[in-house]
Amino acid sequence: MKSKNHLNKEIRNIIEESLDKNYSFTKISKIIYKDRRTISRDILKHRIKKYPGGYSSRVNYYCKNKCKLYCLDKNKTCYIEDICPKLIKPPYVCNACKNKARCKKIKYYYNAKNANDEYLEKLKSSRIGINITKNEIYDINKIIKPLIVKNGQSINQVYVNHSDILYFSKSTFYKYINLNIFDFRNIDLPKKVRYKSRKINNENQHKRALTILEGRTYEDYEEYIKQNPSASIVEMDTVIGEIGGKVFLTLHILKSNFMFIFILENKTEDEVEKCFKVIKKNLGNELYKRIFEVVLTDNGVEFYNPLCVELDEETGEVLSQVFYCHPGTPNEKGSIEKNHEFIREVLPQGTTFNNLEQKDCELLMSHINSIPRDLLGGATPYDLTKDRIIPKEILETKFGIKKISPDDVCRKSRLLKK
Repeated sequence: MKSKNHLNKEIRNIIEESLDKNYSFTKISKIIYKDRRTISRDILKHRIKKYPGGYSSRVNYYCKNKCKLYCLDKNKTCYIEDICPKLIKPPYVCNACKNKARCKKIKYYYNAKNANDEYLEKLKSSRIGINITKNEIYDINKIIKPLIVKNGQSINQVYVNHSDILYFSKSTFYKYINLNIFDFRNIDLPKKVRYKSRKINNENQHKRALTILEGRTYEDYEEYIKQNPSASIVEMDTVIGEIGGKVFLTLHILKSNFMFIFILENKTEDEVEKCFKVIKKNLGNELYKRIFEVVLTDNGVEFYNPLCVELDEETGEVLSQVFYCHPGTPNEKGSIEKNHEFIREVLPQGTTFNNLEQKDCELLMSHINSIPRDLLGGATPYDLTKDRIIPKEILETKFGIKKISPDDVCRKSRLLKK
């Protein structure tokens, strides 16, 4: 049997028959040429729950505490589902159980037809709508619209030159244009596009990530540092407050352990881009190039526009080089992760940032960068950064960061209490 990406009805019939014969997942995987985890996930996702007393009836349904589901006094606090303990381990279903006819507990069965019908329905619903986010539409409008409207470039030309944001196929690009998704098609229509929301396809997100990662992987970073051992490295990350609210953008200069903190309205590419415009303006291109020679960050979607970090917006000059860590490996930029502990001392996990402004970040930066570090020989990040890396005048006037005397440094939440 040929291996395919998806399980079909034929394969599910074999799975059901094998479960009826009490075959192990290993044996089933050898029959259908699929991974054991694929079989396990399909069973857990599509198994059917059966109550005692009928296929879907709750008439004779009792909980572990032996009281009926609907008590006369309407008290349901004692209700605990009485499920067979064998169902918490493979094969997760009762298909081959010899005691299923007499068992009074809740049962689960795997039925190939039901599993395939559920799969097809989910597949059908997932393909309805448009597989692109509003942020991606915004990015394409901002970059591609001027090229088409002002410069008269063809669709093929912009598609070839901007594969970093046009990560989907060309036929899909034409389809989106014909559906008036972008501002450079049917411009008489309202700019606000209305469409059915669709769950983002992880595969397409992966394609975009692969395009962005070209030449920017952690292996590329290691090779760059090997060839340029004295390079100035800045680690970049975000710190989340209340979910959906304001976040911190943190930038950590590795040489001096100095950390910048900027408040963002939300965790998006656009907010990161606005922040870097301010940083470049405050530092100037030459100083920015020296400090931000290398920027190492994670795979968060807010960092999916490396060009806003790397290039001068007006001239297109390359000022920096962005690299990305492997997914799920915070230790690859462990220095900034460690430094986040100072933020959490003042703003514990779950604290909202919505009432904070950039002035609060300036105060927080001043105190954190005035804490002496053992790895710096007892010096503070501010001492090692001031004048040696960034002129004191720029730190104070452009970023609002000042030296705090040792006895005045505060590492408690009262620092930002208003």
